[in-house]
Amino acid sequence: MCNSEAETVRKYEVALSFAGEQRPYAEEVARALQSRAVSVFYDEFETVRLWGTHLAEELQSVYEGRASLAIMFISAAYVENMWPRHERRAILSRAVEERGEYVLPVRFDESEVPGISKDLAYLRAENLSPAELAAMIAEKLGIKPFEGKASDVSPPRMTSLSGEAAFNYASYNGRYIIGHGVLEFETNWSKASHTSIHVYNDPPSINGVALGRRDWSDIDQVVDAASLDYTSRARTPEVGQVVVFRNVAGFYAAVQILEIKDDTRGDDTDELRIRYAIQPDGSDNFTMLSAL
Repeated sequence: MCNSEAETVRKYEVALSFAGEQRPYAEEVARALQSRAVSVFYDEFETVRLWGTHLAEELQSVYEGRASLAIMFISAAYVENMWPRHERRAILSRAVEERGEYVLPVRFDESEVPGISKDLAYLRAENLSPAELAAMIAEKLGIKPFEGKASDVSPPRMTSLSGEAAFNYASYNGRYIIGHGVLEFETNWSKASHTSIHVYNDPPSINGVALGRRDWSDIDQVVDAASLDYTSRARTPEVGQVVVFRNVAGFYAAVQILEIKDDTRGDDTDELRIRYAIQPDGSDNFTMLSAL
């Protein structure tokens, strides 16, 4: 693909190429880049879009023409595994045509990568946290550390489909994410009192939020959640009450308020503790789930 064509279809500022063995590190880099408003290609961010595509063709399109920089996480697995080899061929094809710096290596070990010059400058993953590497990538792109709003950082999250979580609802604009992919729910909270809290349907992943019935004392008592009232932007549940979220993909999550701390009422912090469950089969009935 010639440079002029690439410019018209380029979508990403950064594309990450790695073996599965380095996924935990790569994912932290991807999320740190997102928090800096960097457009990044990371496969798990694209699960739905990639579904049903000819993956080999799509990856070649991304790595050969639709990113400004390719970060290559080099390891023995990266050299040996099939998909990294496919990505590497596309990256090197682009690098031959690119006059500037396109491929930026990050080494996990001393493995030799066919087609990569031994004198190509690299960084060592062992010397850098994912956040540090993301900052250096942003600097390479010419993005200033404080160019975006400080409040634009990604909120904390739990990717499991059920569990307990505690977080400071005065930070991250009161946002906390549960679940992942089409089962993701970005919840949004703000102070009400030490016995109640406001919750909103504002995040883009949320279609609606509703208060559960008063007689629901646990998540596994939630039935017919679709019949609840989702017509208000904000709700104010109390401690012990269940809140039900419906996301834009049509899935339901039930969240029980376990404890609310309020720093204006003697507590040392603003903290919300919740128990939650996400129903992955699309059902609005949680009675088949064991109490957490």
